[in-house]
Amino acid sequence: MAIVKMNKFTLLSFESQKAKLLEAIQSFQGVQFINLQEDGIEEEIEILKGLNKDSVGTSCVEFEDNLLKIKFTLDLLQEYAPKKSGLMTMLSDKESIGYSTLNDMMKKSDWQEVCNTLKEKEVRLNEISNEVTKLRTEIATLDKWANFDAPFSSIKELKYTSYFLGTFSKQYEEKLISELKEEITDGYYEILNRDNQDAYIFILVNHNDKDIASEILKENGFSSFALVYDQMPTSLIKEYNKKIETLLKEEDEIKESIKSFANKRDDLQMAYDYYNNLIIRFNATENFLKTEKVITICGWNIEEDNNELEAAIKEAVGDNYYLVFEAVKEEENEKVPIKLKNGKFSSAFEGLIEMYSMPQYTEVDPTPILAIFYFVFFGMMLSDAGYGLMIVAASAFALFRVKDEEKRKTYKLFFFAGISTVVWGAIYGGWFGDLLPVYFGIKVPYLLDPAKDITTIFILSLAFGVVHIFIGLGIKGYMLIKSGQIKDAIYDVLTWYLTLIGAILLLVGVGGRIGGILMALGLVGLLLTQGRTAPTLGGKIGGGIYGVYGITGYLGDVVSYSRLLALGLATGFIANALNLIINLVPSPAKYLLAPFMFLGLHTFNLLINALGSYVHAARLQYLEFFSKFYEGGGKKFTPFKLSDKYIKITK
Repeated sequence: MAIVKMNKFTLLSFESQKAKLLEAIQSFQGVQFINLQEDGIEEEIEILKGLNKDSVGTSCVEFEDNLLKIKFTLDLLQEYAPKKSGLMTMLSDKESIGYSTLNDMMKKSDWQEVCNTLKEKEVRLNEISNEVTKLRTEIATLDKWANFDAPFSSIKELKYTSYFLGTFSKQYEEKLISELKEEITDGYYEILNRDNQDAYIFILVNHNDKDIASEILKENGFSSFALVYDQMPTSLIKEYNKKIETLLKEEDEIKESIKSFANKRDDLQMAYDYYNNLIIRFNATENFLKTEKVITICGWNIEEDNNELEAAIKEAVGDNYYLVFEAVKEEENEKVPIKLKNGKFSSAFEGLIEMYSMPQYTEVDPTPILAIFYFVFFGMMLSDAGYGLMIVAASAFALFRVKDEEKRKTYKLFFFAGISTVVWGAIYGGWFGDLLPVYFGIKVPYLLDPAKDITTIFILSLAFGVVHIFIGLGIKGYMLIKSGQIKDAIYDVLTWYLTLIGAILLLVGVGGRIGGILMALGLVGLLLTQGRTAPTLGGKIGGGIYGVYGITGYLGDVVSYSRLLALGLATGFIANALNLIINLVPSPAKYLLAPFMFLGLHTFNLLINALGSYVHAARLQYLEFFSKFYEGGGKKFTPFKLSDKYIKITK
């Protein structure tokens, strides 16, 4: 229900013990380093002047090479033996392995042999692919000359005649043939093939007519075919096809052999996280400064974990360290990483805060208030108890299956959203639309009928909006008073309370003259104070007028909450229409098709409207609520921790 209190630590230890120290801090998983190598950091921290930058060094190169090999092998396995993904992945946890157990397993792992073997297979697959491509190119070329029914070697051995074998553009065919007939009396020609553009020709002439034929061909754009073959084209095509068949068979065998390595995937994934841990650890040194023998480390950690952090350091390096903790200074507030801590209900909605922006360290954590209103708004917009039960059932099953805390937060969010949907659906009497009362004759109790009580629901929606906005203003006032800006709280919060409350009283006709008096006081206050920061009198007046004009913005904000009505009506009316469509199917086909149509159509309606409810409930928080008090811009606490891409490594 708050932003976790942080402090800064400074740690000195011997360079020779850096590896042990980083291993201990990485296993602790509760420290975010400060980059002491940033430009200008020495001016901020006097004690750092004169220290040298630490570096990764060359030791990390081997680990990076290993990681690339493992990644390549995993990608190859995924290509030929894909691991099932999708819904079951969402409903499963990563395997948990103790850190010491992982180290022991890696000493016995044969991942290198697996990687080398699969690399050889991948190389051979590439060779086969290149060979097949080359052979198919040759076949495509020879196919054009398939009608040449003699070995190519036979025309190379001619003694008394000259030959021409090549192509020319089809548009010159008639002209070429005519000229050959006129100029060469003793010769032979044959059009072997034609395609879209060219004609393929074979010509035999006496040696005496060679120059004449050559000149005719040249004038008609003839291009010679390079004779690099000896056999008949059809024989070569047959031979090459047989080679391709053999190569493709070998390719299939290699692919099947790759699939047989699928049982090594888990070992490779463990190796990946193992070496990724080492690389993360080495890269962390680029945050540190050092002397010849001593290393300097600074970072942020959770204040309540101070003793645990020191115990981890002490266990790693004994008494050979110096550690000091400092409270966050005012000038460091913007740099402090943010970690939220909320109860079981509110923590499910933290992802919505992170999706927008984390709060500043000095701000109020808006999660508890957001959680309440998001819970109410989502259900009011989806507003069908049947759909709510489906969401509750699906998310409850996911929570039963999954233990990973980050995944569980998402499933909890939808679990609570489903409960809210059931409640609002019961209020509206919606159970898969009008399925129960219209088609089963079951009278369902309800408090509001969306078809008849539209005005009531509209007023309720706006009332929720007013309360939501007023709470946002209240949080802003609290933050201003907490920081000692009492006048600003009066000028920027109290004046708006007076204005808005007065306007509401006048609108609903309650309180007599009190509403007018409050609104007048508020507007005068806004006019006199909203331009107070302007340096000139004209600026102050203009700022005051613009501040008063801001009431139109509040009016627009309140009207935005009418989407609570609109989306709620849309869900119900569409559900009713789907039920009608299903009922229109003629009997007896209806009894066979209705269950499938019901499931498919209502699932589609649920998904579409649940998405709309998710987005618009968040929009009301981000635009109408947060705009009243929330600055954001904080950076999430990202501790130096163990890699968990594939497996969950425990301490």
